[in-house]
Amino acid sequence: MDSGNPDTPVNKNPIDELDYFDRAALRLNLHDWLSVAQVFHPRFLEVSGCLIWERAYEERNFGEWYQALNGNATAIESTLNQVRLWQLVDINEGNPAEEEMVTELAREIAFFWRAALEYAHPQYSFDGGVVETEDGPVVRFIVQR
Repeated sequence: MDSGNPDTPVNKNPIDELDYFDRAALRLNLHDWLSVAQVFHPRFLEVSGCLIWERAYEERNFGEWYQALNGNATAIESTLNQVRLWQLVDINEGNPAEEEMVTELAREIAFFWRAALEYAHPQYSFDGGVVETEDGPVVRFIVQR
């Protein structure tokens, strides 16, 4: 433990010294890797004139949103095509370093979501990216109409 004396060794976690690749290799198993891959390369379904994130699509729920939003495809996509970062990772509120890291993670997810959408659905143009909310960043995409 650090006693304030610069000559006193500090006990560090060896994991903290690893780069991103080695850290991930030691921490994540195959199931984790597949989950992370799906967060960064999501699939989207075409349903009733909407392009909906596969994970967010459930027929009954979609029908309720479709009815509540009067079939407005943009509003439906904006509602369902979201990654709320606070649901994905825990951060210490008030910690500026962690808040910046979660914002950077949101930017990375948004970059790959756009790439996945453009690759799988080249017939469309997309609007979206990271939206800052009271609860933290949200990644959101819609088809431009």
